[in-house]
Amino acid sequence: MSRSPDLFPRRNPARRTRGVALITVLSLVVIVSLILVAFVAAMRIERTASYSYSQSITAEYVGVGGLRRIVAELQNEMGKDSAPLLDYPGKPVYTNVSSTNIMPQYVGTNADMSNLVKISTTTPPYAGTLSSGRLVASSVNTSIAAANGRFVDTNRWNLPQLGRFPGATNTPNWILMTRSGVTDGGSGGFGTTGNTLNNSSPGNTNFVIGRFAYAIYDTGGLLDITQAGYPTTLSPSDLQEIKGVLPGTSLSDTNLAIDVQKLIAWRNAATRSGYLQYVTNFLATNAGQTVYPGDNTFLSRQDLIKAAKDQIAGLTTNALPNLTTFSRDRNAPSWGPMFNASDLGGTNAALYAYRNNAGISNSSPFTAANRNPNRLLPGVRFGSANTLTNYTSTGSAETFSVQAGDPVVQRRFPLSRLAWVGPNGPDGASPSAIRACFGLSWGPSADPNLPGVNVWKYEELTAQSTIKTLDQVASEGRAPNFFELLQAAILRGSLGVNGNAGITSGTSYKLSIHQSFPAFQLLRMGAAAIDQADADSYPTVIEYQQSGSPWQACGVESLPGIISVTPVLGVPYSSPQTEGETSATAAVYLSFNLWNPHRTTPASIPELRIRVRGSVGVYNMHGDPSVLTSTLGSKSEPGFSADLDEAIELSVAARTGFTTPSTLMVSDLQGTKPVSTSPSNFDEGEWVEAYPLGMSLTTNIAALRLHDFPYKLGLNSVITTDRFQSTKVTLGYNSVSPFNAVMEFKSPSGAWIPYQFATGMNNELTWFSSFGGNFSIVSANYRSDKKSSFANFVSYLGGTYPAGWTYNTDSGAISHRFNETDPWTSPPSTGTVYLEQCNTWDRSLIFASNDPRSTRFNAWTFTRRGSASILATQNMILWSSTNNATPLEKGYGGDSSFVQQKPAIFGTSYLPAQLARNNYGSDTAISSTSNTVTRTGAGTDTSYTDNDGLRRTADSGLFVDTSAASGNPFERALDKPVILNRPFRSVGELGFVFRDNPWRTADFFSSKSADSALLDVFTVQDSTERVVSGRVNLNTRNASVLKALLTDAVIDPVSNTTLSASDAETLAGTITQFTSTNKIANKSDLANAVSPFLSPATGPTLSTNFTSLDNQNLKLRREAFVRALIDTTQTRTWNLMIDIIAQSGRYGPNANALDKFIVESERRYWLHVAIDRFTGEVLDQKLEVVTE
Repeated sequence: MSRSPDLFPRRNPARRTRGVALITVLSLVVIVSLILVAFVAAMRIERTASYSYSQSITAEYVGVGGLRRIVAELQNEMGKDSAPLLDYPGKPVYTNVSSTNIMPQYVGTNADMSNLVKISTTTPPYAGTLSSGRLVASSVNTSIAAANGRFVDTNRWNLPQLGRFPGATNTPNWILMTRSGVTDGGSGGFGTTGNTLNNSSPGNTNFVIGRFAYAIYDTGGLLDITQAGYPTTLSPSDLQEIKGVLPGTSLSDTNLAIDVQKLIAWRNAATRSGYLQYVTNFLATNAGQTVYPGDNTFLSRQDLIKAAKDQIAGLTTNALPNLTTFSRDRNAPSWGPMFNASDLGGTNAALYAYRNNAGISNSSPFTAANRNPNRLLPGVRFGSANTLTNYTSTGSAETFSVQAGDPVVQRRFPLSRLAWVGPNGPDGASPSAIRACFGLSWGPSADPNLPGVNVWKYEELTAQSTIKTLDQVASEGRAPNFFELLQAAILRGSLGVNGNAGITSGTSYKLSIHQSFPAFQLLRMGAAAIDQADADSYPTVIEYQQSGSPWQACGVESLPGIISVTPVLGVPYSSPQTEGETSATAAVYLSFNLWNPHRTTPASIPELRIRVRGSVGVYNMHGDPSVLTSTLGSKSEPGFSADLDEAIELSVAARTGFTTPSTLMVSDLQGTKPVSTSPSNFDEGEWVEAYPLGMSLTTNIAALRLHDFPYKLGLNSVITTDRFQSTKVTLGYNSVSPFNAVMEFKSPSGAWIPYQFATGMNNELTWFSSFGGNFSIVSANYRSDKKSSFANFVSYLGGTYPAGWTYNTDSGAISHRFNETDPWTSPPSTGTVYLEQCNTWDRSLIFASNDPRSTRFNAWTFTRRGSASILATQNMILWSSTNNATPLEKGYGGDSSFVQQKPAIFGTSYLPAQLARNNYGSDTAISSTSNTVTRTGAGTDTSYTDNDGLRRTADSGLFVDTSAASGNPFERALDKPVILNRPFRSVGELGFVFRDNPWRTADFFSSKSADSALLDVFTVQDSTERVVSGRVNLNTRNASVLKALLTDAVIDPVSNTTLSASDAETLAGTITQFTSTNKIANKSDLANAVSPFLSPATGPTLSTNFTSLDNQNLKLRREAFVRALIDTTQTRTWNLMIDIIAQSGRYGPNANALDKFIVESERRYWLHVAIDRFTGEVLDQKLEVVTE
């Protein structure tokens, strides 16, 4: 049977249409669903990305905001103990800066990390009497895991490679950031309502949006590796030219772990072959922040770390704790007086309370006519806006603007400008540049003795003939000049010391009147600085108007000067007097002792001559009235007065001679040698070869011979004690014709110009006037008090003495009939004549100078006598270790029987050679605060105090042994001063500059130094930028850094002796030991504080910081560490690196503890920032985004 067709479907068109539609609809639904799913997924991805981005932005805000708060806290810390000066809005000046607050307070540091300054911790970042820091961290350490497991371990904190945290507990804590600011979380609490830390309600300002933690490092105490180091192929002489700046730093120390050659090859790829020129020309004028084309540099600390890890440029990671790539300093001084005179044992007079007066200009104890020159330099400011002109090293001008409240000292003064003041006018700069920078103009002298002769003239004086103070400069709207800065930097109480203080009239008053004027002394110091830095030996002469008179302040070159004038009277050997004669004719001479007291050989020596001007009176009670018709003196004695103007040139050899004090000899004269003839006119003198000395038949001495002096020796005349020394020679006998012996040089223009005077300076008021002494003379007479007969005798100049006379070469005594008993104490009955001192060349009266360079205390008279060596006294060696028997153990001089005239401030016993020390025999003079000995001195020590009552040590004052040659510039070359005759390579070389006190150069070595501020005011760098780089903070705790700066520094520029690495290491360790408890507030403290710390006792006591007594006690060598550090260091600017880790996030609704923070994003920054400690100004900053 067949199947039925109803068992299979049949075709139905309507039903097929409906099925297709259903399938289409279902497909569309699937597609739409897929699109919706994809959209939702995309939205979720975008939402996640947007949330992550927003959180990263929040983390950035937290980080940047945190940095701003940290910097603000550092600025606030500067006023924690004393509010700043706010007399100019927005321009604060902190006047309370001292060794206790010059650096940021250390908070949260540890012994293992010398560079670490602060971390965020539960302790306030600073604490003071006025305020304490508010950036206090929570109790949650960064090593504690957050709610979602995030934490910061020590390895991450060690990333800067500036030290390693010893453990997690030493790392920073978190500071919470809320909508309204920062908090430690201690008072916020948790909860879903109220002002809690985790309540996200829009009105809750306490809601936490992030947190941050930080560590602050002192990178100012590190070597800026973008500049430090030099090629090992650099010659020693080239190295010394750059040793005073950071590129001259030695990187050879193994502790630094640097391959110097590889470093220089990479960093100085284009400049290593001409490294000296690169440093002195390019770096010196570009503030060290510009990269020379073709060279390489490290752009950031991360760049430096990567190079060290990859061992590029000779670096290893071991070197990194000593290195930085960011160093800045405000190129302006910050000095202010650090002590009152009374603090160091000086006077308590208000005028010399230097520290107390630092903010005072012309109020009590000062006046408008007598202003305070020694101010806190950042505190002397312009009162209004001005446009200043600055000058580059080439003399070109550039202008910049200053506003009211800006400091008047905008830049340190570059010493390279000294080269502009040439011996024949402007040299390398325009007259306007020199006038602006020095106050000098080149023009005709107003001195009538120099008609038409051009000299340098100082033009910026007050109505009182004083140098203007900085506040007076500010009122004129200009920059201070060189001499105004000198005045600001040198304590006024050390200037203007007058050897005849208290005398108001008469000869002594006139002789020393110039000594009282600080302007004269400052101009002399400035001229001496110019002469140190120039290559020639033409002394710089600066003329200024002192109360209407043209006074000239002369510089100091390595040239001979007059150290004594010696009148000599005696009967010539060619016409000897015979026993019993009643008349005799004596020759009269003026001889001269010259000395170049310097250790160095002069360069480019000019022609020199000695010139004698003025009147000389010669008279005696036994003068023959039939020939000597004039009567002189108070007793109307027969005599004559000569009015001289005689000059004679020195030979070429003599210009470089006189390295020891020596009498002028015929061989020292230029041209035809003179003969010994007497001038026919009483009013004249003639240069001659003098008659022989003592028992010798030849002298070769060149002297100025006056008219012969005839004696009339009466047989019955009575000789009393006052008559046996009655022959008198008076210099400047005629008051209208004062006397002086002058050294002159021939200028490049051909004019003869004075540079040194036997006494005083060019103004004739300061010359010898009625200044004389007595000589021995004996004649036939009957001494009534002793009933003894005396033979006729006038002292001989040479040849054989008359019969019956003998000469004792040891004592210098002359006696008759071989009896050497002194008749004045025990006269014999046989009629013996005895002269304790005879009037020969070797035993005569001298008009002496203590130091031929000085115009101070240099008018005194001394009779050469006793057991002193004839040669030593003839040559004017005031102090000798081989001729030091009593009473000469401290040099020539003594009481009134030896010294006829002297400066009034000294006591009864005057031993002027001791002024080379001025230490009153103390071996702690460098550091002692004792000034109990009065200025007039006592006993056998000669010493003086300055006007502020401080006894300041002279250059040889660290020696105390009077029997040795050491510490005696009259005898030992090492103790003599130095003239560089080249540009300064370090500001510390200003320590070679003579300051016009006998045997005192600028003091950079003692606690009482009045000159140490010079170290901060001047610079050897030519950059005129406001901010410079490449200087290390002196308060560094890295001894290796100081060792690098000190190694190979020259300790003696004459012998070119340098500081060894081991010696540098010792000094560096001691200095860091000092700064660990006594911070250095200003670079001047290297002199006032650090140097005395290196060896508080000197003399025979050798400190372990020095390898020899000479290295310790010689001023020139002791100051070597100052010269090495002063231009490579600073104290004013905080150079810090802030390492901050910032996290955005929140506390969840259920959070109940500070460690339950949910981290959502993180940023890390390293901010390099330089902050001026005296103003709080951020000088520069550089931000690194850290990639980990």
